[in-house]
Amino acid sequence: MNAYEKITKLKEKEFKRITGVTREVFEKMLEVLREKYKEDHEEGGQPGLTVEMRLTLSLEYWREYRSYEHMANDHQIGKSVINRAVLWVEDVLGESEEFKLRELKERFKPEETESKITAMIVDVTEQPIERPVENQETSYSGKKNDTRRNTKS
Repeated sequence: MNAYEKITKLKEKEFKRITGVTREVFEKMLEVLREKYKEDHEEGGQPGLTVEMRLTLSLEYWREYRSYEHMANDHQIGKSVINRAVLWVEDVLGESEEFKLRELKERFKPEETESKITAMIVDVTEQPIERPVENQETSYSGKKNDTRRNTKS
């Protein structure tokens, strides 16, 4: 039994506690994701994870702040697969009109006395590592710590 099958059997209160959203919001998310998935796989291709499993993994990641390594171990799926699933769900839901966040300027208008934001999510885990460019030596003078000495003598 996978994670999606487990959460569908939960009562409403437990469902919200585990996923962080109500069943109604979960179903709306699934609707949006299924439409995009159908559009993406119209001409065939390998299906991979189901839309339901992708959403379940994403909600688990957002709700529990678990690392991909731990999730991969629990679900017996590669962590790169989970990463791609979470990023896909974020992109699709972010592009949809139902789940699009309004612009910051619009949310924090000066004439409004009270902010209407009820929750804010900040994800700071699992960020890609920034590495130096291949040909960095050509643009780096080495003057800071005298690492590039003149070898012509």
